[in-house]
Amino acid sequence: MECKVTIRAPVKPTENPDKVSEAITNVFPGIEPEIQEEMITGQGGLEDLMELREALEKRRIRSTARTVLLNNMRGNSTMMYINKQAALIGRVNVLEEPVSALGDIMVKVRCDDITGFIDWLTPRIAD
Repeated sequence: MECKVTIRAPVKPTENPDKVSEAITNVFPGIEPEIQEEMITGQGGLEDLMELREALEKRRIRSTARTVLLNNMRGNSTMMYINKQAALIGRVNVLEEPVSALGDIMVKVRCDDITGFIDWLTPRIAD
């Protein structure tokens, strides 16, 4: 399965760009954040989502993440947001759309088998 992951997080004037980068690397340690003026971006592949996959399972929020990814699926891509403040302390809070005043981390995935990707990242769990 071939997937491209794009990460984007806004940097507000009151924020330290290094802290925003740290929030990204806490959840995506394999992605090297690139600091631009008001945005931090990064790109990677499926292997860079292992930490996220484990966090979703550990926090027992796979079904929530699955719903968000399915709702945001467009063609061969999907997206979700992760709360930036939670990521800074190493936690994953999944959002369907950005809600924080400081902005959230956008995670966009383009994949040749997007349904297979969603099944891999957020496998169905028995109730």
